[in-house]
Amino acid sequence: MKRHLVISLFLVLGLTMAQADNVFTEDLGLNIPLDSAAVDSEGDELEELDDIDVKSSQLPECLAGLFSHDTLILGCDLDLLPNKIIVRTKDGDVIYKIAPQFLLDTNLINHHPADSIYRFLWTDERVNPYGTMFDSLKDDVHIPMSGFRLPHPGYVTSPYGWRRNRMHKGTDIKVQVGDSIRSAWAGQVRIVGWDPRGYGYFVVVRHENGLETVYGHLSRPMVDEYEMVPAGYVLGLGGNTGRSTGSHLHWEIRYLGEAINPANVVDFGSGQLKNANEYVIGIKAMKQARAEAAARKYHKVRSGDTLSGIAKKYGTTVKKLCALNGIKETKILQIGMKIRVR
Repeated sequence: MKRHLVISLFLVLGLTMAQADNVFTEDLGLNIPLDSAAVDSEGDELEELDDIDVKSSQLPECLAGLFSHDTLILGCDLDLLPNKIIVRTKDGDVIYKIAPQFLLDTNLINHHPADSIYRFLWTDERVNPYGTMFDSLKDDVHIPMSGFRLPHPGYVTSPYGWRRNRMHKGTDIKVQVGDSIRSAWAGQVRIVGWDPRGYGYFVVVRHENGLETVYGHLSRPMVDEYEMVPAGYVLGLGGNTGRSTGSHLHWEIRYLGEAINPANVVDFGSGQLKNANEYVIGIKAMKQARAEAAARKYHKVRSGDTLSGIAKKYGTTVKKLCALNGIKETKILQIGMKIRVR
C-alpha cells in the first residue's frame, strides 16, 4: 500500500532541501504542522504563504511539483527517507529543521552521554530530575573542556547569582530574535520544552564530559530530543519567550542538576574558556554555598514595619540588615518588599 510523507512547512525565498535527491517511491505517513506565531519578525522574516511564487523560490525542479499550498508531499522508501529536512533562507540561515522521531536509531534511545555519571537516568520530564545524586559526591570532579563553542557572542545582560531575593541560576546573554544559538559542547539533546512562566522555549543538552547545558527563551527550537549534536551546532533561534523582558539567551551549566556559575567557566569578554583543559568542580565549596543559600531568610514588609522593628524581631541590628540588603538606614520601606534578615 502506498502512503506519503506529508510535511507542512513555512516557505521562504531561497528554500532548499537537505538530501533532496532522497525522495520518491513508497511509504510513510506524517503530519507536522508549524505555528507561525513561534517565529519572531526580528529574525529572518517569513513571507506570507499566499504570496509565495514557487518558481521564484528557486526550488529544485524535482521538488517544484510536490507542493500543495504550504505542504510538501514526498513519497519515499523507508531506507531513503532523509534523516533531516532543513529549511534555509537564501543567505544560508537555518530557520527550521525536522528530524522525525520514528527514524531515530534505537541506540540513541538506549545509550546517552555520561550514562555512568548519571546512573543511566535519562528523562525529558524535568531539567533537574537527579535528586540527591550530587549530595553523594565527596571528591572534587575534574571536567574535560575540549571542543567548547560559545553559544552566542553577545554581552552579558544579567549574571549568575541572587536577583530580587531569588537565585538566578544562569547567565543572560544579549541576542536578537532569530540569532543562532549553538551547543557549547558535543552531546545529545535531552529536553526540547516549553515553560511559559520561566524558560519559554528551551533546550537541554547532555555532554560527554558530564555537564548539561540549558538554553532558554528561544523563539524556536531546531533540534529534537535524543538528537546527537556536535559542538557549535544550532540548537535554536534566539528569542524572548517565557518569563523574559527582552530578547536574550538564558544559559545554564549544570552537573548532576547542580547549577555552576558560567562566569567561573567562561570569560565572556573574550568568549574563551578560562581553562581550556579542564574545570574543577569543588564539591565541598558548592555544598557550602548551597547550604548558605538555604539558610537565607527574608521578611516581607507590612504596613507599619520599620528597619529597627524588623531588626528587633529577628535578633539583629539595623546596620547588619542594611549590609545584607545593600540599603541605607534612611531607606523608605515599601509594603510587600522583601528584606533579607539572615
